[in-house]
Amino acid sequence: MPRLYSVLLAIAIGVVAHSGPAHAGLVVPQTTFASAILQNQLNTLGESIDALTQQQEGLVWTTNVSSNATMNIMFQLAGNPNQDEFGIAGLDGAGGLSGLCTVFPPDDFNTGYFAVASFRSGGLLTVNLFDVSASVIRTTTYTGVDRTRFVYYIKNSNGTFFSHLGFNPDGKVHSLVFAGTNMNRGSWWIAWEDSMDPSESADFGDGLLFLESLNPTPVSRSTWGSLKARFR
Repeated sequence: MPRLYSVLLAIAIGVVAHSGPAHAGLVVPQTTFASAILQNQLNTLGESIDALTQQQEGLVWTTNVSSNATMNIMFQLAGNPNQDEFGIAGLDGAGGLSGLCTVFPPDDFNTGYFAVASFRSGGLLTVNLFDVSASVIRTTTYTGVDRTRFVYYIKNSNGTFFSHLGFNPDGKVHSLVFAGTNMNRGSWWIAWEDSMDPSESADFGDGLLFLESLNPTPVSRSTWGSLKARFR
């Protein structure tokens, strides 16, 4: 059975900003996979995306903000994580991995758990994990994280797989990136496959990540409840 969960990221920055892949555009070649499950999920979420022909480049991610801004990311867990770990991996000056920053540890969290990750100046990343009643479970601070150059990862007993395929132990694609359409225009989706050496039978249904950039005005009118309700 595919392990399906959704993650909501609401990026709230009080200055003019841009977040997304460092190099956007259709990736060549497109990955062939068993797309029915993911395609149905995207359709259900109101997207007009062809999962087989509209895959975007999304190896390294970046945000351009002033040195005084804080980048907050809200992760919403809306399904069974099945002992998978999900998080952010920083990159060092040489382009290598500088370390893993766990957002959801490999535990059997209940649907509705969420986290807020805050990138701060000086290479700090603070992750606050909450339960369904919005009570803080744990707070973890990581150092040496460049908010202008980072990747995402998923980890389980099969290994650790990244949005940048160059870091994957099997050298294969484990994430597919799509540009949001309709009401989600300007946002991004990442679909994950967490099995080793995936073939065309892979369904990329092991995690769906939603990244949403918000301007200051919409942010001021939003609440965590309204953001969480989007994936209920």
